[in-house]
Amino acid sequence: MLLSTSVLTGQAQQQPIAHQGILDLRSIHFSQQNIDLRGQWKWYWNQLRFPNEPEAPFEYVTFPQLWTSSTWHKAALANQGFATYGLTVLLPPRSDSLMLEVPDQYTSYRLFVNGRRVAQDGSPASTKAATIPYWSTQLIRLPALSDTLQLLLQIANFQHAKGGSAKAIRVGEAKRLEAERATDGALNLFLTGCLVMTGLFFLGLFGFSRTDWPMFYFGLFSLIYSYRIVGTDQYVLHTLLPYLPWGLTIRLEYGSLYLAVAVFVLYTQSLYPKDTHPLITRAMSWVCFAFSVTVLVLPPMLFTWLMEPFLGLMIAYIGYALYVYWIAARRHRPGARYALMSTGLLLIVFGLILSQYFGLSTPIKISLFFGYLSFFFLQSLVLLFRFDLALTQARLTEKQFLANMSHEIRTPLNAILGFSDLLHTTALTQEQQEFVSYIGTAGKNLLTIVNDILDIAKIESGMFTLEIIPFSLPSLVDSIRTMLHTAASDKKLSLTVAVDPGIPPILLGDPTRLTQILLNLMSNAIKFTQQGGVQVRIEKSQQTLTTVRVRFIIQDTGIGMSADELPYIFERFRQANDSTTRQYGGTGLGLSIVRSLTKLQGGWVKVNSTLGKGSCFTLEIPYKFAPDSASLSASNPSLTWGATGHSLNILVVEDNLMNQRLALGVLARLGHTAQLAENGQQAIDRLGETTFDLILMDIQMPIMDGYMATRQIRTVLGSQTPIIAMTAHALASEREQCLQAGMNDFLPKPFQSADLQQLLRKYVPFSASEAPSLDSSSASESQLSIDLLLDVTGGDKEFALEMVDLFLTQTPVQIEQIRQAIAAHDPLTISRVIHTQKAAISLFGLSEESRQIQALESQLAADTSLPDIVPLLERYLRAIEAALPAIRQLSSTLMNS
Repeated sequence: MLLSTSVLTGQAQQQPIAHQGILDLRSIHFSQQNIDLRGQWKWYWNQLRFPNEPEAPFEYVTFPQLWTSSTWHKAALANQGFATYGLTVLLPPRSDSLMLEVPDQYTSYRLFVNGRRVAQDGSPASTKAATIPYWSTQLIRLPALSDTLQLLLQIANFQHAKGGSAKAIRVGEAKRLEAERATDGALNLFLTGCLVMTGLFFLGLFGFSRTDWPMFYFGLFSLIYSYRIVGTDQYVLHTLLPYLPWGLTIRLEYGSLYLAVAVFVLYTQSLYPKDTHPLITRAMSWVCFAFSVTVLVLPPMLFTWLMEPFLGLMIAYIGYALYVYWIAARRHRPGARYALMSTGLLLIVFGLILSQYFGLSTPIKISLFFGYLSFFFLQSLVLLFRFDLALTQARLTEKQFLANMSHEIRTPLNAILGFSDLLHTTALTQEQQEFVSYIGTAGKNLLTIVNDILDIAKIESGMFTLEIIPFSLPSLVDSIRTMLHTAASDKKLSLTVAVDPGIPPILLGDPTRLTQILLNLMSNAIKFTQQGGVQVRIEKSQQTLTTVRVRFIIQDTGIGMSADELPYIFERFRQANDSTTRQYGGTGLGLSIVRSLTKLQGGWVKVNSTLGKGSCFTLEIPYKFAPDSASLSASNPSLTWGATGHSLNILVVEDNLMNQRLALGVLARLGHTAQLAENGQQAIDRLGETTFDLILMDIQMPIMDGYMATRQIRTVLGSQTPIIAMTAHALASEREQCLQAGMNDFLPKPFQSADLQQLLRKYVPFSASEAPSLDSSSASESQLSIDLLLDVTGGDKEFALEMVDLFLTQTPVQIEQIRQAIAAHDPLTISRVIHTQKAAISLFGLSEESRQIQALESQLAADTSLPDIVPLLERYLRAIEAALPAIRQLSSTLMNS
């Protein structure tokens, strides 16, 4: 920008200059350049001359030039008065028309060309009362055939601290001047619009919280400074609104500058308060406000005289802001580098404006435009960086809040579910059994709500992962129908499911999340339907060589919803209306989770509903094809939990009385002995006195928390005793922190007896004599046979024998993987391993075990809590272990044959 300014100034110096009132332009090509009418003009001080008047005494004076820089009869002049300027311009022969660009003068003028008045700003006169000031920039078309121009310019000033002329009149080709004028005006209006929208945007953002003051000050600064773009220099606003009084516009012009600088000082102080000196910024802002007051109370002659001192202060202000941003950048404040760059640009822009103000150069308009635009853009980036930082901190706060909320709710839930579980094992009357059952049901419902909230948190934080595994869509849907059949039958509703036979039998996707979606929609349909039924249709929407889009339609004849309620039905904590919540219950999170899970899988969901007639939810999810696998039928057996097999000495580190009682009660029920420590320090003291087989460690405790206690146990005591974290926090980050601290595993509260039982089995292995006996009857329920295997291998006994040996090798490893996954509370690994066993088990005719796998997959897909699945899972593992000897016998028989 500085280079372009110097080039333009150099061009101005090379242009022809008027000499003794005559400017010869006969050799100029106006198609290539515009000419400033600079040089020696005739000058008549204290005279307002009109065309055709007799000649009067005159002098030659440089034009443009302020009166205080001129002399009349070698005497210095004041800034108030009136004068007339005259110039003869010799033009070349031409075909294109020419125009004059007449800028504003201090403070009114009247221009005559060849004896005809062609332009006027205000009304110049010989007295203050008669003079009317006004500022604008005008384009005047010149006579087409004239080769000589006689210019007569009257200027009068009685209202401003400056008098005379500061800007040159230009002559040039009409098309060029009009294009430049239109471009400059468009740039000014565009920049003004940007500033107004920026100001309103940041003021609107501030209005939401009313705490982020930098946004408020920057929005206010943008709005105030927008007037400077259209209300100064070319005075585009005065052209659009020519009847605005000069007394108003001059006050707006000066006041907007004073206020803008004051607000920018406050903006800088609020943006980086630790890098500014409050006394300096307070003094700066009050000085600016004092200058603003002068605009209101003093006449223009006085407050315009104060502009030049203020310009010096303004350069100091910008320099101080540059220093503040440099300090902030060195201290790595958010967005400080952008603030530093933007303020450097602003310093250059004001330098160019001041050079024009004092008549030193004429900057190119486009350079000022991009300078302003870059400044406001970079300052906006500063605020956006702050906004992003605040948003990140808010997310961290939300995450911490969810973790704390999870802890505070799960801690009493742990006691509720745990003690109700223990009560079930005691002698109770039938009425007491019902009460205990109600307590357990209520606790599980509350746990479901907490889990829904955590699901929402994981989805929003991006920590929600999807698995891609093969699954049978017909089997999955049939399992869900079986699960919900009882609920529909209790309300005497029909529940029908129709699956398009054209859908591939095995798909690749996340069956767990699909089950969660369908269970939510289908259970909602049953809940909100009083008569009629629920119909589920699954159709093939589109299919390619490798993928298929599956459409799920869940339609009911329930209460329905009005059209006004539909746009908000997928929002969090929203239900159709308050009466729905009171009558049917629920939190309003289910449909929000449905929409989020559907979108995560690349699908969409929508709803159509009529009040009083029912609702229809439609969703589509894309899936990839997978190799075919045997289809299995569903079953839902159950089993109770038992003891681990031998007594252990366990240290329980827990500060909550209810949790202490629960842990000791469960361990006693399992046949173990336990000692209690109420904080980490007590735990370390106990370990110095006694040896324990395992430690159950709470996380949040007084004196010393679980993390610190674990680190000291590992480092100071050098103990490798298994440590199991017990915490009500349920976020993934909590598990990672426990493992990093040196703990072996993680037991989330509320836990049930089966959860603890599996962890004990994992970290304190059984001896051969202590291992629980296998239920050999499980294998007898199936018709063990290798006929299907021989059919599949085409009667190739050698290949079949190889398959049997592979099964006998892999299955014990897979059983151990499942047991470890149970201990690690890892249902995904359990689902993956048992899924890989389905086809192989069906090949040996183990139909009962196949039904158990199908039941397990259904419960895992329905997000049934792992402790509720463990009994069935243990029965399945025992059945497989019992079947292995028989399969080995079949292998020997096959080998001998």
